[in-house]
Amino acid sequence: MTKDTSPIPLYGLSLEEGQNINVGPYAWKTEVDLSTLGVPYELKGKTFAQIRGEFEKETGNPKVSVPTLKTEDGWITDSWTIAEYKYGTPERSLFAGGEALNRFINTWVDKDLFGALVPLFAPWLYQAQNAESSAWFLKQKLGGDKSKIDALIAASKDDAWVDQTAAAARGTLGTLEKHLAALKAAGKGPFIAGTDYPTHADSDVFGWYGASAAVRPYDLLAKVWHHEDLPLVSEWAKKVVEVSGVNAPKYPY
Repeated sequence: MTKDTSPIPLYGLSLEEGQNINVGPYAWKTEVDLSTLGVPYELKGKTFAQIRGEFEKETGNPKVSVPTLKTEDGWITDSWTIAEYKYGTPERSLFAGGEALNRFINTWVDKDLFGALVPLFAPWLYQAQNAESSAWFLKQKLGGDKSKIDALIAASKDDAWVDQTAAAARGTLGTLEKHLAALKAAGKGPFIAGTDYPTHADSDVFGWYGASAAVRPYDLLAKVWHHEDLPLVSEWAKKVVEVSGVNAPKYPY
């Protein structure tokens, strides 16, 4: 672990310029990892438009994204790459449980969990961010097809659709619920790798918990993560905050 106690700049996704918050899932992963290892950081927000403009120039990286960390060794981008950086120790590795488990969780999050939650997340994000960032989001993420986001926005105003989509997301998280139940039965855990502290497997999943907390007007934490269908997932999320020391997701709006 680094001996330097100066906070490291950690860049996440904000809705407006000058807003030092993170609403995206990816920087949340790094927030949990750094908090678990006791590495102090200072969150700095960048909008999509800033990332694709001034931040590219500042970092010298035309493919820069968030999270990005500014370290004594230079800029580091991507939550997995950051997790591999020098802060961990053999006794407190972010990849406890082995690379295979962590790769499996990473793939499951990026494919299954992403697919389940994006329909509830994207319409809120598109409307909440500034106009320039929304235009970039439409072009890069939806191929410029405004009818797609318009359809999601319309659907997101239908309570029945929201409840149905949230139920489907709970179904996806049922995989994690079963895994946590098996660990508990074996006397292991409470975290995904069977450890007593969060590893990158946990932060990988928690990224979408943090992003879910940002969404308005519906409460995705209540509808998905803390629903009675997922008691172990609910307890796991609370334990990630408690044991890692990461600030619980709260947003000033």
